[in-house]
Amino acid sequence: MTENRKTVWLLGARGMAAVVFGAVTPTWPQVTVVALALVFGAYALADGALLMATAWRHRRARRPAAACAGAGVLSVVAAAATALWPDPTALTLVVMAGAWAITTGCLELWAATRMRHELRHARLWRISAAASVAAGVLLWLRPDAGAPAIALVLSLYALVVGGVRPAAAWREYRTHADHPSSSPRRPASGARLAH
Repeated sequence: MTENRKTVWLLGARGMAAVVFGAVTPTWPQVTVVALALVFGAYALADGALLMATAWRHRRARRPAAACAGAGVLSVVAAAATALWPDPTALTLVVMAGAWAITTGCLELWAATRMRHELRHARLWRISAAASVAAGVLLWLRPDAGAPAIALVLSLYALVVGGVRPAAAWREYRTHADHPSSSPRRPASGARLAH
């Protein structure tokens, strides 16, 4: 399996994790802040691990890899915070989840822009990152929201990115399958080489 295809599968796995999170979150008729924090922590941990694996795959592209690794570390920290703080308030969860969504979204947006030579459908990854930022802003606009409202915002965000990421991963996979020798190459002028 080529490096590009490995990256596609990692990104697709992130999408599936988001779908699971988005589907599970609104299933409780009377969701509590504690339950929501635990589910969010589990999703952040899975997403962070996949982001760091993506960063490792692209370690030669230092800046995009650093952005992915930074977003991954932040996700793991958010997951650890939910585990170590067993009874957060709704305000604490809003602040933490909002900060996580905005920061990771910005880092992913920058990384997707830098990796546009490797990802032929990078615009879809940028849409996913923008959805993350939008979700964080929505959470911060209503810091007094209760658990059901927080669950709704996080669920909608997860379902959006969970739909975009697998679709984009599939398009990347089909592109590489149909044109296996069409990877960008470094010309004599010194343009960037896709890793």
